[in-house]
Amino acid sequence: MRNLTRVMLILALPVLLAAGCVQRLAPNSAATPTSGEPVKLVLFTWTEVTELQANQTLIAEFEKAHPNIKVDIQNVPGSGQAMQKLQTMISAGTAPDVMSLHGAYYFPFASKGVLADLETFIKGDKEFNLDDFYPGLIKISRWQGKLYSVPRYTSVYTLFYNKALFSAAGVPFPGASGKWTWDEYLAAAKKLTRGDEYGTYIDFWGARLYPWLWQNNADLMNADRTRCVVDSPAAVEALGFLSDLRHKYAVCPPATSGERNEGLNLFLQGKIAMYMTGPWDVQNMLQKPELSWDVAPLPTKQRAATLLGTENYSISATTPHPQEAWELYKFLLSPHAQEFMGNKLDKMPSRKSVAEGPYLAAPAKYNRKVFVDALAYALPAPNIPEWDEVSNYLQDQLDLIWVGKTTAAAGLKRAATDMNAALDKLRGQKG
Repeated sequence: MRNLTRVMLILALPVLLAAGCVQRLAPNSAATPTSGEPVKLVLFTWTEVTELQANQTLIAEFEKAHPNIKVDIQNVPGSGQAMQKLQTMISAGTAPDVMSLHGAYYFPFASKGVLADLETFIKGDKEFNLDDFYPGLIKISRWQGKLYSVPRYTSVYTLFYNKALFSAAGVPFPGASGKWTWDEYLAAAKKLTRGDEYGTYIDFWGARLYPWLWQNNADLMNADRTRCVVDSPAAVEALGFLSDLRHKYAVCPPATSGERNEGLNLFLQGKIAMYMTGPWDVQNMLQKPELSWDVAPLPTKQRAATLLGTENYSISATTPHPQEAWELYKFLLSPHAQEFMGNKLDKMPSRKSVAEGPYLAAPAKYNRKVFVDALAYALPAPNIPEWDEVSNYLQDQLDLIWVGKTTAAAGLKRAATDMNAALDKLRGQKG
């Protein structure tokens, strides 16, 4: 479980070039080689094979429209391994021209000055409409006021549920009455836990816990992200509720593996009635045509809240071909490309015109409107540049809470104390 969290959370990236050492090129400084040979760009991605193939289809289309540009896709499956590889490439002076960053890894890269300021390109390109992207996505893509990325896709956590299990237990589908609270969620989970079938599954780590904190008006960090406040009474209540789902009510199984997909696999096997995940798992669901499922909003406590996820695309600050890199960049984020990826792989668009247009209009087995509606109350993760250096203090205590070796109150108090001490030391060293 602990290793899982570190894959999902931010890398410290200590060996990246310092901001003052990065040589930036102006967008208009690109020059096509005098030999007449096409400009060669490197696009760095971290996708599985199906998305790699879809990207290859788009790149072939791009190259046909831009015969002076050839694109080499360098793909490393898995965000953790990919970000380490990207760190190495940048440190070695071989940064890709355009790169895909997991949203959780964006701030450390942006803080090191290795990404190009996109507004230098956008201001000179009337074709690129930044206002078409959801404002919340643009807001969380700024670092110290500058825009170093725009999300190609977005995502939100919602509740996936097994319709057949609900019907067999005589339980109304989530939110069928127009409201859906923690108490109703628990009541449903109790009725849905029968034999070797469980009402729900809880991933007790990292980003999977943020929505539950926010729904109870709690948070991991304070507003300016200077102090950990996960020991607040509201946070203790929220995570105590989740712990009780296992220990007090026995409506969810204990996690038996550090594998990220344990809950997903149990859901696909028809053993779990409710599972919190997002659009990235839709393709896995569709590969099980016998599975009857849909999506619903997460239950609420004090307010509605969920996690806003992104896949950030950026341009290297040191690309020798900034204008060509921008042409590739804006194509990958174009309405056409987003509609293609939505139809092909159920990717959730970051553009309003696509998400609320062809994405919703397209026939789908599940209720895509739940995803789009959730953008109105989705929140970004409380990322801080030092997260990889302090996250273990939290996860160590979460592990103990989950197996019943400490209480939510005691574990979270210890986590906050240790995290704040570590932050004070790290920030004091930087000062």
